[in-house]
Amino acid sequence: MLANDTIVALATAPGESAIAVTRLSGPDAIAIASKLFRGRLSPADSASHRILFGSFLGDDGSPLDSVLLSVFRSPRSYTGEDVVEISSHGGTAIPRAIVDVLVRAGARAARPGEFTERAFRNGKLDLAQAESVAALIRARSERSLRAAMGALGGSLSRRVAAVDSELVELLAEVEARIDFPADVSEALNGVELGRRCSRIAGSVREWVERIPGARRAQEGVRAALVGRANVGKSSLLNALVGYDRAIVDVDPGTTRDTVEESIWIEGVELRIADTAGLRAGADRVEGLGVARSARAARDCDLAVLVLDRSDGVGDADREAASWVEDRPVVVAWNKADLSAGSVPRPRAPVSGARIVEEVETVAVRPGGAESLLGALRSAMPRVLGEHVGEEIATTSVRQEGLLMEALAALERAEAGLGADQSYDLIAVDLADARRALGEIVGRGVDDDVTAAVFARFCIGK
Repeated sequence: MLANDTIVALATAPGESAIAVTRLSGPDAIAIASKLFRGRLSPADSASHRILFGSFLGDDGSPLDSVLLSVFRSPRSYTGEDVVEISSHGGTAIPRAIVDVLVRAGARAARPGEFTERAFRNGKLDLAQAESVAALIRARSERSLRAAMGALGGSLSRRVAAVDSELVELLAEVEARIDFPADVSEALNGVELGRRCSRIAGSVREWVERIPGARRAQEGVRAALVGRANVGKSSLLNALVGYDRAIVDVDPGTTRDTVEESIWIEGVELRIADTAGLRAGADRVEGLGVARSARAARDCDLAVLVLDRSDGVGDADREAASWVEDRPVVVAWNKADLSAGSVPRPRAPVSGARIVEEVETVAVRPGGAESLLGALRSAMPRVLGEHVGEEIATTSVRQEGLLMEALAALERAEAGLGADQSYDLIAVDLADARRALGEIVGRGVDDDVTAAVFARFCIGK
């Protein structure tokens, strides 16, 4: 149930800054602000969407700070309630003092995500749009930003509504055959209903199949530099990121843990992990690092198998390659400057079908990793899928799970129509698909679900 009290929180990140914004929302927001603000016009007398200049007062009536106070009257506000936003000087002491004074004046400290939760409950946003607010804040790349903005603008909600509209029509036809079998059109038989169900299921299936690649594009692609010890993995990481991120030494076994750094390729974050190399005689601690390397390699979306161009391929190289058996692989033949030009390059210990590209690198020379960077760029379409340039508006694991529930229900209905099953059973499956789609936008969800969604938000949003 929606609380009817007034909440307050700092809406900007704490710490040193030019300004800080404190947000009030609730039935007493304007009245509380009016008690503590002195300017030419009181918030109580102000029209909506006006900015007032004046002083914010402390408990003793003396000015705490010069502020800009913005008034947003219900329902024309973010939450749908009366909202006041106070823009003060930044830092730590002033914003904290303003929040403390407002709490003592009658407001309550807001829970994480409570402002957006009130927006959802007051009909300003549906649940998919509300979740996109959190995704917008967490966005780390241009693609993830575009996806979150699209969902906030209603792209996901509109797509759900379009599928649901088709489902409603199909379900109505099925239920008509249950309730009024004598009155239905014989031309629209089970085979034709099955075709319609198949079209709807196909649309949702394509949507689901595109999610993994789109999520990588939006949240980042995980890449791992794997190989035996002393082939130059750390040097390649440093060359790719442009500074000495990993320690490099002539002695093998220098890297004993995964070291991660990010670069951006055409708007996609590539999170590169340098891993401990395989070698005989490794001590216990180095062995723990190698175990972590194996996990990083198996969890990556794209592997870079680093081999020594000046040496042959050995057992350690083959074992490292086995870690990434099911991943696209870029093969980097490092130390190309130490190999004799006439010596043929050995065959990489990787299935040719999985190799995106093989390149030669000299990690310790300026520009010596440019060929690898180009290969990583070429690998992106393979990792992200054919729809690499498009954004999928799903912004949470919850939404993706519900989409898969809807698809499973549609596939059951499709199979049932094909097998001439009872229309009662088919209607249940179609209703399950509608329920799952509806929960994406918040239709029929209970308070526990919404509480879990908003608990992941930051305070003040």
